Amino acid sequence: MSVETELAALGQRLLDPAAPPLERFAAMEDDDSDVRVFVAARHDAVSGVLCEEPVFSLRHYDELLEQVLPGTRYLVGEDDAARQVRLHQLHAAQNWLDAQRNAPAAGEPPNMAIGFRDWIGAMAREEADAILDVLQRRASTGEPVNFAREYAFLIAYRMARRFIGVPAPETVPGLVRMIVMWRNTLRPGQSLRLKDELGDSVAMLVMLQPLFGHVFGTVVNSPSALQALTRRTATPALEAIDQALAAPQSAPEHSLLSALVAVRPQFAGVADYDLQARSVLFELIGALVLIVGKSLSEIAAFTSSPAGVAAGITWDDLVARMADRRVTLKDHDATVNEMLRLAVSSRLTRTVRNDCQWRGVDLKAGDRVVVLMDPASRDPAAFAEPGRFKPDPARPYITSGPLQGPHVCYGRGIAWTIMREAIAATQGRIAPAQDTTIAVFAGLPDDLPFVACRP
Repeated sequence: MSVETELAALGQRLLDPAAPPLERFAAMEDDDSDVRVFVAARHDAVSGVLCEEPVFSLRHYDELLEQVLPGTRYLVGEDDAARQVRLHQLHAAQNWLDAQRNAPAAGEPPNMAIGFRDWIGAMAREEADAILDVLQRRASTGEPVNFAREYAFLIAYRMARRFIGVPAPETVPGLVRMIVMWRNTLRPGQSLRLKDELGDSVAMLVMLQPLFGHVFGTVVNSPSALQALTRRTATPALEAIDQALAAPQSAPEHSLLSALVAVRPQFAGVADYDLQARSVLFELIGALVLIVGKSLSEIAAFTSSPAGVAAGITWDDLVARMADRRVTLKDHDATVNEMLRLAVSSRLTRTVRNDCQWRGVDLKAGDRVVVLMDPASRDPAAFAEPGRFKPDPARPYITSGPLQGPHVCYGRGIAWTIMREAIAATQGRIAPAQDTTIAVFAGLPDDLPFVACRP
């Protein structure tokens, strides 16, 4: 039995109300380390691990970033002084963008304000329509549409380029070319080409993917080969951000990069302002390009499959829901989160700060806790009929991390808005091919056949 199979079985066992909140999982421990690994899967236990910051630390992510990209940090990290600078940078940049748009004051947090999300939504509709205008021409030729590569990842990249404001590196690193060649050799069907905007999106994705695997896929230690790959692929993306910060005129006027440059005078006492700003931009680019594209692809695959039918949601149903402008934004968000709950799997890691007993389990400083989102998101104790599609704004969603607390995702409203608009825009333009199934390469969606609809 593989480690992943054992882990999945453990996740199901831990859903039993009589099971402990955490259970040790030696199969994920490293022979060269005395760090112990525990697993959480029940909804209440997962929520506790993610939200109880005095007990569980995110320094693990900081340490993994330091191994390969010294000085780079994510907001998903320790809540230290540098992280507070990055948060203040984001807030100042948001205020600047709102001022440029003459946005009225809102009762919600600025990044979740209806006016801000409407602005993001308008951009997403423009980008989706531009891509679909090209793809729909295939209705006359019968050429298939690769939803993952030609739509989901492409719109994610275009939104990152437009809203964040950082262009793709001018030259594609040789290692990235080799990875794409390797993929083209192993995968049947249409080859990926590193030219035009589609090629830019592929190159950016390949540059960021190893880093996400190193940081978010590592529990104890990362293989040295992955560390080396990460340094060589992610470094050009960081250099592109440095170049863009030095020449902000290349960015769209109303972009996050332009905003961060404009508010720099407000941070006169921050000597490493550009380094912290680069980290902010780098994290959001990665989240948009990789996570939004991946989530869109997996949602499309699920709703196009028998599993979606069994859950009570098809692609056509989902598109109609997202395209219905009579529905409130909260209800649309609930639908997106319900799809993430059903269709997208993930796991996160936390590090125990100090020796303690947590909910009856003895833990030592440095122990790792792996939280499994899949079983937690289908826990019968938290979700009635957990396998059925039943969106509800009141549901306790933890689809990609907590929706409350100090480490709630800053870009969640942006991501939910892009996914809503990207799905809605496909109505009458592209649709799943018959018996379509998703193909995966190196852990990411690689192909999902759709067809273009005749106007």
